[in-house]
Amino acid sequence: MAKKKIEEEKTDLAPEQMSDILLVMDKKELSLNAVSKIDKDGKAKTVPADEKHQNDFLKIDYSSNLFTNFISNFWNQATDPSRFRLFKLNFGKFKEFNEAVKSYIEGKDTPEVKKFLENYEIKPKNLANKNSTNNKKEDIMAKQNQTNQQAAETGKEAPKNRFNESMINWEQLKKFDLSREVLVEKGLLDSMLKGYKSNDLVPVAMNFGSVILRCDARLSIQQSKDGQVALAINGIRKEPEFNRPYFGHTFTKEDITNLKETGNMGRVVELKNRTGDLIPSYISIDEKTREVVSMKAENLKIPDEIKSIKLSKAEKEDLRDGKAIYLEGLISDKGKEFNAFLQVNADRGGISFRFENDKMFNRQEIGGVKLTETQTEALNSGKAIFVEDMERKDGEKFSSFVSLNEASGKLQYTRYNPDTPEDAREIYVPKEMGGVPLTPEDRELLREGKPVYIENMINRKGEEYSSFVKLDLRTGQPQFSKTPDGFTERPEFKIPAEIWGVTPTATQRAALQDGKAVEIKGMKGFDGKEFNSFVRVNGYQGKLEYFNENPDLKKDVAKRNVIAEKQDNKNDQKAENPRRRRNVA
Repeated sequence: MAKKKIEEEKTDLAPEQMSDILLVMDKKELSLNAVSKIDKDGKAKTVPADEKHQNDFLKIDYSSNLFTNFISNFWNQATDPSRFRLFKLNFGKFKEFNEAVKSYIEGKDTPEVKKFLENYEIKPKNLANKNSTNNKKEDIMAKQNQTNQQAAETGKEAPKNRFNESMINWEQLKKFDLSREVLVEKGLLDSMLKGYKSNDLVPVAMNFGSVILRCDARLSIQQSKDGQVALAINGIRKEPEFNRPYFGHTFTKEDITNLKETGNMGRVVELKNRTGDLIPSYISIDEKTREVVSMKAENLKIPDEIKSIKLSKAEKEDLRDGKAIYLEGLISDKGKEFNAFLQVNADRGGISFRFENDKMFNRQEIGGVKLTETQTEALNSGKAIFVEDMERKDGEKFSSFVSLNEASGKLQYTRYNPDTPEDAREIYVPKEMGGVPLTPEDRELLREGKPVYIENMINRKGEEYSSFVKLDLRTGQPQFSKTPDGFTERPEFKIPAEIWGVTPTATQRAALQDGKAVEIKGMKGFDGKEFNSFVRVNGYQGKLEYFNENPDLKKDVAKRNVIAEKQDNKNDQKAENPRRRRNVA
């Protein structure tokens, strides 16, 4: 197998020259400076951005908190934020960027120059709000509304944190190119501590030493099989696995149609857990990852009123049965009236809104690439298209299969053709890996799912490395390993002898084995602080879970409430309100 070499034009670049740098433009003085140092408080020192000072440019270390602190504090330190523009780019593109800045300073602010600079510009969320009280209030209200909407949709008060931060090994998260500061900056940590998945897909780099894996995924915090709290990565699937039973349930044609069209199955079914018990549940599709997800029916709580509309007992009954209802005259948090379908969504953990809108795709380009009429028609007919050399916000080029999500109307990007069968998927094989061009032979081996050894690749930090590379034939995602057979190693599940430094008693271990919740006190987190928690074995996945309150008591109460409420509703005559309500099959 031939070994790979970096392209000739890249051989003159040292690894540090492939790193990212920070540049600050002063629009008043018409000058450009480069960040040369960031102190522990996030304050920066700069030098002129010219060839003479190139050796003094700071190379960004993403694993350090200094970079995050600097981005967070930069605009607060500036007396006139509108005066400055902040840029992040690869050192190798500095000369090209400098030429664009010169054109800008000379007044040649053409659309091309404007777009080029915007590709590398960092725009903090609070930049536009620095001198605007109204905008700041809107941001605060938007965050509060998001929490309120979750509460309104589920019919519950805003949930408390399910996980204690002390249980999270932040050092371990660095292997994923993540940190506490990054999660806070992206607005992910709070919802993840409450047990939710991140709202958006997040680029993740998983570095396990001998294996490096990169993918886009939704993140959540869960208990791993060894009882520790871990980062769960929910990657994108081609399509839901309707062709196999889901915890004992076989999908009917009607189930599949409902899930594809609305994202929800529309009825309650009994799912079988690991112990063989049948659990009444709702089933939905995660619209971002296309996973099949479920929610126990006993956990659903329906409020008396949603968005200023009081629900009738008939409407509550239909919602509880998983059906969709249509309500008119709902009032938003901003006081605007709207109409929507309401239905239980297992992915969101409660009742969610679904709107009647036109989901047809009518854009003329994707990622800067113009689409043909044939491609637009294919997207609107539910087919996937392949688009090459699209451009991300940071200027990086990428190619991908693109399809239109039937439930959300949003574009989905995958490394495989979602229109091809799972056992014979068409995947995208890149032309290069880490800056190293691939030969036709290499690309063919990767297309067949075989490992290829590639030397002298460059990672995002500008570091050089060599590795065996293999493409996942289901997702098209590259996997990395130091050995040709090291791609499928998985740890074996084992209940730990100690739980966060506490050795369970024989009685506690017996209760855990029986699936009961046990309160364990005096556990010690990574930060050295002690905490107490109820611990229970997850019967579905064979792992430990942690709760602030006794889940066994909550489960018994919830069951009794659901049974009583359902019986009361069945004894009442169903009331119809033709103005607000529409039956939906």
